[in-house]
Amino acid sequence: MILRSLLVVCLAATAAQAAPFYAAAGSTDITPDLKNETTWMAGYGAAGRHPTAVHDPLFARALVVSDGKKTIAMVAVDNIGMFREDVEAIRRNIDWTHSDKYLFVAGVHTHSGPDTEGLWGHYPGVSGVNEHYRARLLKSISELVMELSTHLQEARLTAASKNIDPRGICRDIRDPVVIDPELDALQFQRKDGSAIGTLVRYSCHPEVMGRANTELTPDFPGALCARIEEKTSGPCVYFSGAIGGMMTPDVDHSQGVLKEFAEVKRVGEALADLALGALKTDALKDASGPVSFESKFVRLPVENSRYLLFLPNLVFGHRLFDKDGAPLGAESPYLLAMRQLLLFPLPEAARPRIETEVSLLRIGPVKILGIPGEPFPELTIGGYDGRYRFGWPLIGPANPNPPDLSKAPKGPYLREQLNAKVGLIIGLANDHIGYLMPDYDFQAKQNRSMDPQPPGTHYEETNSIGPSATDIILKACGELLK
Repeated sequence: MILRSLLVVCLAATAAQAAPFYAAAGSTDITPDLKNETTWMAGYGAAGRHPTAVHDPLFARALVVSDGKKTIAMVAVDNIGMFREDVEAIRRNIDWTHSDKYLFVAGVHTHSGPDTEGLWGHYPGVSGVNEHYRARLLKSISELVMELSTHLQEARLTAASKNIDPRGICRDIRDPVVIDPELDALQFQRKDGSAIGTLVRYSCHPEVMGRANTELTPDFPGALCARIEEKTSGPCVYFSGAIGGMMTPDVDHSQGVLKEFAEVKRVGEALADLALGALKTDALKDASGPVSFESKFVRLPVENSRYLLFLPNLVFGHRLFDKDGAPLGAESPYLLAMRQLLLFPLPEAARPRIETEVSLLRIGPVKILGIPGEPFPELTIGGYDGRYRFGWPLIGPANPNPPDLSKAPKGPYLREQLNAKVGLIIGLANDHIGYLMPDYDFQAKQNRSMDPQPPGTHYEETNSIGPSATDIILKACGELLK
């Protein structure tokens, strides 16, 4: 009788472990209507660009996966980023606030898409968000997730993680040179081997198209997805990884916009072919296991003096809290910005906090860590010893103000803590709070305008919520990964 009971338990455990996945993937067109939705393009500087044409359409792409008990929808959006309040609005729209369903949303961070964050209007400090377009965007994503949730089919998972040579694809333009070489790919397949959907993650800014471009495009993630969809006949979803630092495409911007569009195709298709190759030769085949998720909510102080000065525009996608966790009223951004302007600096105790989210997803043996900003790669993989410089100098010989690497943080870094053969670290997840950088090299002056910038490469500080945010986020990640 005891033997029989043990056999039943073992069989049940084996069946649970080998339980199939259920998956569906698809996309919805979210291209702004340039005739009826006045739009400003995001990225590059403090003011937007007025788009003149649509070079190729923008999409929200989604992969929904379930083990029959818990369901995760992963949505990548062809825009600069999605703020927390918009993600929460979609969750309410689809009624996914339960313990058995989780919505994971991230902008791919294209610099040739519409302003969705209120930072790139006609003039600095003026929002470029079109409210009609914003409402349509949230509705389209909600409908896509609900539609896919009703068309889940039994699936098997192939997962791959491979280090690639980034030269000709991505480079680092802030010292120290640390480039995340990891390219990740997940593919859900039907029993006959055909693709239900493919997910790809890589760490590079989608900014092949420079600031002179005025045509809407998802940049290289669009070319990547088009290539994979052509070769697999199944939808593709692309996410950005650790793109701070700053990870930028390894392309030549001196030959004009036409050459840049050719480079978009080259970079995107090169990454697509490498991802598909990894799924064939370096993959976990028929991976199985449960689907699960957890998240931690943290509150970050707004320390950036520019952000405080333009607080009404910069936090329209976030709720504000005081230092004790009490919600602030609707008038607070205006009052705090006025105090910052007239009585600079705003006392530390009076600085508002925003709430954001760190998440950990598990799909069988695959782990996905979601970080709500643009983390520097060195926070995720280290590399202060030069192992990830790929032939470039670790510190540029002409840098007048090199970082003091003796003060750089020690490991274990996030990738080690993730402890997974296939482990994805995705940035801009469920929110966009700017750059997350090691505080040892945070040198920007905390005057009203954060100018002049320190010698060397210190642009990223001016687009960070502040030096305290990184340690708060890393602590939350560590707690999830324990």
